[in-house]
Amino acid sequence: MQRHCEQYFPVPDELTPADRIALRMARLLVQGHCVASPFLTRARFTLNGQDSPTLRSLLSGEPHAVRGSIAAFALTLAGRHLELGPVNFYHPHVTVDEEDGWRALAALEAGRGAGCEVTVRPVGGECFRHLLRDAAPGSGWTPVRLELPGVTEPR
Repeated sequence: MQRHCEQYFPVPDELTPADRIALRMARLLVQGHCVASPFLTRARFTLNGQDSPTLRSLLSGEPHAVRGSIAAFALTLAGRHLELGPVNFYHPHVTVDEEDGWRALAALEAGRGAGCEVTVRPVGGECFRHLLRDAAPGSGWTPVRLELPGVTEPR
């Protein structure tokens, strides 16, 4: 991971649970695996004003798949900011926060949907899945386990 980020530093003997998770996630992402991230449990989108039955269905509360990207995905490890590169994120079943959904639907009805922000969350308390864009094209969206002793696997 240090080689990938071009930052070399001694890793502390003791890592916080969050640092352990970040380090494992980074290693798995760099190796081309899909990882469920406990650090991304919601995503906020800005509507562009285009309307569609699928968008209205999502805004009305029906679960939908959502995919997005983060241009410069980074993790913090032992106080160091490590940029891994562009990451795609995905979840097969998200719902929009109810208040955001109603507000966005009203804005679309009034022809003012552009710029409206909505928050989506994976159903059942799950997490978004990440895949480093250039690491392994076509490796799929099934996340691998972190397999860290004492850490609950993100869903």
